[in-house]
Formats: sequence, structure tokens, C-alpha cells
Amino acid sequence: MNCIMISPIKLAAMFCAILSFFLLIAPVQAEESVDSYLDLTLEDLLNIEVTSVSKKKQRLNEAAAAVYVITQEDIRRSGVTSIPEALRMAPGIHVGRLDANKWAISSRGFNNQFANKLLVLIDGRSVYTPVYSGVYWDAQDTLLEDIDRIEVIRGPGASLWGANAVNGVINIITKPASETQGGLLVAGAGDEEKIIGSLRYGSELNDSTHGRYYLKFNDRDSSYSTTLDDQAGDDWDKVQGGFRFDSLASGSDQWTFQGDFYDAEINQRVNEWKDPNDPANIVFAPFYLSTLIPDEVDVSGWNLLTRWDHVFSSQSNSTLQLYYDFTKRDGRLLGQQYKTLDIDYQHQLQFSKSHDLLWGLGYRYIQYDFNNTFNAEFLHDNRSVDLFSAFVQDEIILIPESLRLILGSKFEHNEFTGFEVQPSARLVWLASERSTIWTSVSRAVRTPSYVEEDSRIVTRVVSPFVFYSNGGDDFESEELLAYEVGYRFQPRVNISLDLAIFYNDYDKQRSFETSPVPTNFFFDNKLSASTYGLEWVMDWRPLEWWQLKGNYSYIQIDSDLLRGSTSPIDLENVSENSYPQHQVSLRSNMDLSHQVSLDLWLYYVDKLNRSSFSVPMTVSNYSNFNVHLAWQLKDNIEISLIGQNLLDNRHMEFVGEKHLTQTEIERSVYAKIRLDF
Repeated sequence: MNCIMISPIKLAAMFCAILSFFLLIAPVQAEESVDSYLDLTLEDLLNIEVTSVSKKKQRLNEAAAAVYVITQEDIRRSGVTSIPEALRMAPGIHVGRLDANKWAISSRGFNNQFANKLLVLIDGRSVYTPVYSGVYWDAQDTLLEDIDRIEVIRGPGASLWGANAVNGVINIITKPASETQGGLLVAGAGDEEKIIGSLRYGSELNDSTHGRYYLKFNDRDSSYSTTLDDQAGDDWDKVQGGFRFDSLASGSDQWTFQGDFYDAEINQRVNEWKDPNDPANIVFAPFYLSTLIPDEVDVSGWNLLTRWDHVFSSQSNSTLQLYYDFTKRDGRLLGQQYKTLDIDYQHQLQFSKSHDLLWGLGYRYIQYDFNNTFNAEFLHDNRSVDLFSAFVQDEIILIPESLRLILGSKFEHNEFTGFEVQPSARLVWLASERSTIWTSVSRAVRTPSYVEEDSRIVTRVVSPFVFYSNGGDDFESEELLAYEVGYRFQPRVNISLDLAIFYNDYDKQRSFETSPVPTNFFFDNKLSASTYGLEWVMDWRPLEWWQLKGNYSYIQIDSDLLRGSTSPIDLENVSENSYPQHQVSLRSNMDLSHQVSLDLWLYYVDKLNRSSFSVPMTVSNYSNFNVHLAWQLKDNIEISLIGQNLLDNRHMEFVGEKHLTQTEIERSVYAKIRLDF
């Protein structure tokens, strides 16, 4: 493998040299209007309204949490073609690509193929899978051009969003239909992104109602398999469509109705354990493992969501949201099908000048069906579960326009562990117009998933023995007590800084223990851990036509197995070394003229000594360099050329579990045209 590894210091030096070169060749246009240049000032960016921190609109600069906003402009200028790749822009988030269609994504530690401590929402709809409390990223998508912003919260958000919002919350928010009127056509092609196609049309139905419809298609090439020394056979294609309607029914009411459908054919090569009791499998003796088997996973689903907002008065408003989600995945190792119904109501009431109260109730119903195989089975292959929840939050103004205290808690009842309480206390001090200091203490839990509660998974076969990992009723919720402090500062009109420091104390983390039966293992809660670190963000505009965005993340993880643990896996090593200690990102957005823009993105990811429970492999540190060059041919036509992973031919980013073929991500180049009509 031809790969170039660069230290963070050399990385920064290279980037500065590239920037200096383009500064020298960039045209000087100090006298010209900058209407077509970078639109938002730093003050505008700090005043962006976010909703994920407090479940209500507030200025980013007033949020008492480590929150980062990926804007539509960030997405467009980065050249990314998927939501996981866009998340690389956020500090404190680790995105490791396993192959052409799988990603491991986590916040502030504990990343793995089945990462389970991050809550992800699309327009308020939870998209986690109850199988392992994580996200199938290949199924989560929308028209990227219709995304208004992605709000990324590092740290727990459980007091409002509930269980599994342990290490962070990602809320992907699309634009109202009124902002996507007219037509949009996007088409592109390249070596890895073989076909990119999107079509959207928005129209006004009447004076108060707007709608839009979209359809998109992607065909993506395989990654590279080191085992095969050839393409990995993990190419995939996906078609997705959807709609959204927004209406101002009256001066005090507005509603939204939206939906999506998708269908994908996802290829992969898997390692499959064979049943030693089947005479036809004798050719695999004595280990009964068949490797690199081509497998096509059929992924499909659809969802509908409606939301009604009502304003009672200037001090009181409410939101009622209901959604239904259907998901189906059929693969060689397991078949899965889920039906989710979710109802959520919240009410905001400012009952005095000093108190802004927010409370809500929720109900979620999930029905699941599994097509069991020898490799993975669920003891109850058809089952339904209920989740009841309530929350309350009071924002107390201690000093007007300066000091606020936010107290709140989520109360949930689930069928696995019963009643759970997840409180938080946050304090925010608006020290001046350009500086904010905040701190918080929060408790969060991750409730058991179906894997830990109800599964039997083959981990190894050595004839005549079959080794299983078993779920059970004794698994408890994982617990977190988190401490955070942050500082936002705008020392000059063209530069802003954001610093977040955290310490997390984890208890009852998942472990794998040996049972009295030598061939059986089971899930238990005998791992404890602590993490501490910081995230630093810089936004600097040296010139009107040039913006620099940088961030740096550091984390230290310490873990211990409790006395009496019989774990056969080096869990402490996986826990401490599955997340990069250092991550650096630096983006440069330049409008070289009114028609031409050049965007450069350089990032560094530290090594992973071990990211897999079943495969003891190391992932070396790596650096990536992406380029996005765009030419505004006419007011409604843009042509762009994008290069990704340009520093090496290919590199490994993450090691998955033993059933998955290990792959490397390749350099890619593609061209794209955008037509607005």
C-alpha cells in the first residue's frame, strides 16, 4: 500500500503553505461588492438559532452545552455526498469508515462497529435501531441540498432526549418547504461516486401552504480488500424519495407533514460460521468458518411524520409530533424488520419573568421481527415493547440578561430495566456581548438493547463445540455522570473561539463474561471507565472572501474490569484504544472571484491500537486532504470538481468485527453539476 503519513505539525505547515500559495494568486478585489462572497458574518453565526440543546429556539451563543452547527454552506462547500462524511467536520466526533457502505461514528469515546452511545435524529425523528442501540448509517439519508443545518451536541442530552443520548446528540434539520421552491437538478459521476443524481421540485399550493418533492439515486464503487488484494465487493446503490408540506393554518397554528422512502442493495463479503451438526458442512472442519462469502443485503423502509405547533399566547406554546417508521434489512447473517410508532407532546410556558418552563410527555411502540440464522438468533423472534416518558425543564433567570440556571430531568419507563431518571443542571453566564461561560452536570443511561436482552450469537466454532454469546434479563443500564465547562469568545469581529472541557465517569459498562458452561459467554456490567478531554474550535475570516475553520479534539480514556470479571476479551484495551486521542481539522473556504470558489479541507486522525472486540488489529494514524473547486457558470448553473482522500492511494480507517471483511478506503475524484430552475 502506498500511503503517506504526516504528523500534525507537518500537516499544519503543509496547509499553511497551500493557503499562502492561493493567497498569492487570488485576485485583489477590495473595491468590489462582496454580495456573492461568504454570506454570514461571525456575529450572524453565533446568533444562529439551535433547538437541540433545550428543545426550544435559542441563540447558539447562549447554549449551555458543547454544540457545533454544520450549516448548508458547510455541506455544499465540503463536497461530501453522505451524512456520515459531513459529520467529520464536527469537533469531538470520530467518523471511521469500515468499508464502502458502513461507518463507525461516536462522540467522546467508545467507538466501534456497533457504537451505541449517540442519539441521532432527522427532523426530530429518532433513527437508532433497537437491535444494538446504534445507527445503520447506510439507511439514513435525505437530499443534502435540503438540509438547513446539522446540530451536533457533544456530551449527554438525556434530560430532554432520553436514554441513549449518552455521549452526544446529532439532529439533522431540513429546510421548510417555503425555502425550497422551484426546481433543483444535481448530477455527477466519478471513480468511487459512480453516479450521483438528485431531483427536487417545490411549489406553493396556496398563500399559506408550500410543498416539495425529491428523488435521488447513488451508485457507489467498492473499497479495497487487503485480503483479496482486489476490490472488496462492497459496492452499493440506493434510491430514495420523499416530500414535505408546511402550512400556516392560522396566525397561531402551523403544521408539517413529511415522509421518505428508500430502497438499497448493499453488497459485502462476510465470514460465516457453519453448523457442525449439518453433515453438508464437514468440508469446513474443524473450525467451520467460511470466509469472504458474497452477501447482498436488501435494505428498505419508509416513514411518515406530522407536527403541529400551536401558540396560545406570547408566553405559552405547544408542539405535538407523531411519526411512524418501517425498516427492513435482509442479509445472510440475519433478517430484521421494525415498526415504530412515536408520539411526543411538549409545552413551553413562561409563567413569570424569571421562569421559562418546558415539559412534555412521550410514548413509543416498537414491534420487531427477526429471521434467525445459525449465526445469530433472537429467542423472541417476534415481540413488541413500549416506552413511556416525561420530562420537565425550568430555565431560571438569576441575573437578567446575564446569568441563567437550567434544571431538568427525563423520566422513562422501559420493559428492560423499568424506571430511569436522568437529571441535569446547567449554568450559563453571558459575561459580555462577545463572551459566554457555561457549565453542566448531567446523568445519562444507555438502556439494554435487544442484543443484550434476547440474543444468542455464535462467536466461534471448533468441532464439535459451538461457542455462543448470550443475552439475558440480568443486564442493567449503563450509567454516566458527566461534568462539563465551556467558554465562547469573540476577541475581534472577524474571529471566534470555542473551548469545551469535560470529565465523564462511566459505571456498569457492558462486558463479556464466561458462563459456567465453558462454551457460553454472556453480557454483564463489569466494566467501569472515565474519560477527560477538550475540544477547541476556531472560526477566522482574515479577509472578506476567505474563511478558516479549525478544530482540535483531545481525549484520554481509562477503564477497568471489576474484580470477579471473567472476560475472555481484552475489554480495557478496546475501550481505551478504539477512539483517536488526537483529531485535527482545518478548512479553508475561498471565493477567488464572483464565479469561482476554492475549498480545501485537511484533517488528521490519530491511531487506534484496537477498535474491534474480535480482531486484534491496529489502525495507523492518517491524514486526509479534500478539494472542492466550483465555477458558477450562470446564476442558476454551478459546475464543481471534488477530490477526496488525496494524500494516499488508500488507507484503513477502522477495523470491524470478525464477520466482516476488513477494507481500505480509496482516493476518489468526481465532477458534479447543479442546475436551479
